[in-house]
Amino acid sequence: MEDSKKILKIIENLKLQMQEQKCIYRWLEDGTIDKVVCKFNAPIELEELQKIYQKYPNIKLPESYIAFLKCSNGAQLYESLTCKASTICTIYSLQEAFVHRENLHQSILFQNEDTKDLLPILLLEDIGEIFLDTKVSDGEEYLLYPFPEDKRFPYSFADWLGKFVVAQGNEYWNW
Repeated sequence: MEDSKKILKIIENLKLQMQEQKCIYRWLEDGTIDKVVCKFNAPIELEELQKIYQKYPNIKLPESYIAFLKCSNGAQLYESLTCKASTICTIYSLQEAFVHRENLHQSILFQNEDTKDLLPILLLEDIGEIFLDTKVSDGEEYLLYPFPEDKRFPYSFADWLGKFVVAQGNEYWNW
């Protein structure tokens, strides 16, 4: 399935589940169940996307990530209703991602050439941020987790998101 269609289907189905059931019962790896919700931002405005490309002309954003932004410019996935301040995955809006990037570039860890092209796109609770390597083209491994080990997911953002939703926010890449 094409990445943009896959992203749209994932978001539509999560929204439908939230609308019909008001929450999702999420199975945890230890066998317990948590009551969670998913929240989605409005889609990115095309003018905003164009501004980013004008400000950062050398940045490449993968098509599957752009497809997500066109459906929802950020999201909170698996926000617990039973544990305050617990959101398993926060996908930053594109604007937030660049703010995080600028803040990280002030850190000593992000002063070298290898890290200057990284864009933090989401935060996983208890794990850290996942980054896009913005110098890598579609078809290559552009999703990195967690810094600084430089592990890469061998699939697109759409595939990562699909697997993450099927795993109900659990760390499927460690199974």
